[in-house]
Amino acid sequence: MNLAYWLANLAAWSAQTAVLIAAGAVAAWVLRLRVPRVRLAYWQALLAVCLLLPAVEPWRPAADSNIEVSTSDARPVAPNRSSAHSVPWRQAVLLVLVFGCAARAVWLALGFAKLHRWRRDAPVFSPLPPRLDLLRAGVAPQAEFRLSPSLSGPVTFGLWQPVVVLPGSFAALPAAIQEAIVCHELVHVRRRDWIVTVVEQAIRAALWFHPAIWWLTGQAQLAREQTVDGEVVALTGNRAQYLNALLAIAGNRPALDLAPAALFLRKRQLKNRVDLLLKEITMSKRSLISFCATSCAVLLAAGWLALHTFPLEAAPAPQAADSSKLLHSVPPQYPPAAREKHIEGAVVLEVRIDAEGHVSDAKVLSGPDELRRAALEAILQWHYSPTAMTLPTTTEVTMDFKLPKNGAPITTTRPSPPALAAFTLKSIEIAGLSDTAHDELLQRLPVHAGDTVDTEVMLSVQAAARAFDDHLAAFAQSAEGKIHISLIEPVQVTPSSRIRVGGNVQQSKLLVKVQPVYPPLAKSAGVEGAVRLQAIVGKDGTVENLTVIEGQPMLVAAAMEAVRQWQYQTTLLNGDPVEVVTEVDVNFTLAK
Repeated sequence: MNLAYWLANLAAWSAQTAVLIAAGAVAAWVLRLRVPRVRLAYWQALLAVCLLLPAVEPWRPAADSNIEVSTSDARPVAPNRSSAHSVPWRQAVLLVLVFGCAARAVWLALGFAKLHRWRRDAPVFSPLPPRLDLLRAGVAPQAEFRLSPSLSGPVTFGLWQPVVVLPGSFAALPAAIQEAIVCHELVHVRRRDWIVTVVEQAIRAALWFHPAIWWLTGQAQLAREQTVDGEVVALTGNRAQYLNALLAIAGNRPALDLAPAALFLRKRQLKNRVDLLLKEITMSKRSLISFCATSCAVLLAAGWLALHTFPLEAAPAPQAADSSKLLHSVPPQYPPAAREKHIEGAVVLEVRIDAEGHVSDAKVLSGPDELRRAALEAILQWHYSPTAMTLPTTTEVTMDFKLPKNGAPITTTRPSPPALAAFTLKSIEIAGLSDTAHDELLQRLPVHAGDTVDTEVMLSVQAAARAFDDHLAAFAQSAEGKIHISLIEPVQVTPSSRIRVGGNVQQSKLLVKVQPVYPPLAKSAGVEGAVRLQAIVGKDGTVENLTVIEGQPMLVAAAMEAVRQWQYQTTLLNGDPVEVVTEVDVNFTLAK
């Protein structure tokens, strides 16, 4: 699963658990759940449900599968080199989450180090007073007692070799209070509460950003202490004595709650624990069954609402393009700068497909900077089947740029000019070049004034012009006996202002098409053919500029006059309108 899906699902799960915990808290408050043992089981069960939710709930399938597109080039493969670019916001969020988890992990590590130091340095409390020794034998004989002057209250930790570390002031306390404190810690040992405390602290470390989880674990800690309070009162048979012990520890100076261990008293819990000790709270079997049924119904309703409002979504699995859905795809052109630097990598795009199956918008989620633009230009020319998909929809596409290992040559195809009636060349016009370049090009051309020009000769002229400068276009003006050679207007393309789109794709976005008027002179002369134009379509869909690539001179003016009136659908890139560079073919055919 990629980072975008992972973060989205983490946010969805956080919202789901927040709804569940809020519903559980309301149910416990409305139904007056006060019995500590039941509250503890209730909060722990709710925590387990929240943690297991992603494993048991149905995940919504992705809208479509990823598509891997490989592009090739003639350069040999070299080791990958990462391009320097700014950290996207998703990576920044991930760094914050990881940093928070690491900080909490360090906090826990310091706590475990402190526990180890207490076990190692605190002297053993021996001999234990007879009454306390007898109490230990009856509740948790495996427990070991130590004294530490640095503690303000007792701490219990350890699973197989449990240790109870008592504060240095313990010996000065009355015997009844000593008995209550020791009994409390021994009950924790018997219940093995330390391992539960460690698990809760680990959950807090991993989900440090989730306030609802922190609140839930806090409620579980309070319920556990209240449960132990009740067991201690039942063992000692002296409620007042136990209350005095709580108040005596509460009077000590506060200490930083660092150690992952069961503390005798957290001052924020004192009021709730004292309130419950002063009351006799019971719950009949009927009330317990009623609470369980009602709370389950509330949680099921809240869970259904949360799962449908914030569903988890499975990331699409990488696979080849599905021919039943993808009607037409254009492979991206390897950028020269990336080719020269031997940059490879995958570009992940989020693609918006409209109701007709055309890609209406696209934005890059990740990938090398040098490859992003080429991926965007290619994806905007893709076309999906409207009948094979639920449209409109949003999906992800992965374009994998790889340099070839076999050094295969690049082949470039160009359209051939229409058939040309032979004529005698009177002159050659060259526009847009300096005098030196003008003369040099004339020397390279395979034709001169007085020669006969036909289709084959015109093809060689076009090839010579392109070999001299790839931006040159040549077309014949047979009526005037001329060959015209000029520069195609260079297109300055920037990611935010202008993109190149194939003519077939741009044709599908045509809203208003004005048919050209057949020039009378061309009609009487029987001139037919196609005029190819390079068009710049503005952000509002209007044609802003036209340049002739090739075509019969007698038809060019009519073609340009018609195309200037065309209106296209606005092209979006990252949600913003952009200019489009495309090619337009205008066909002139005489009726037979």
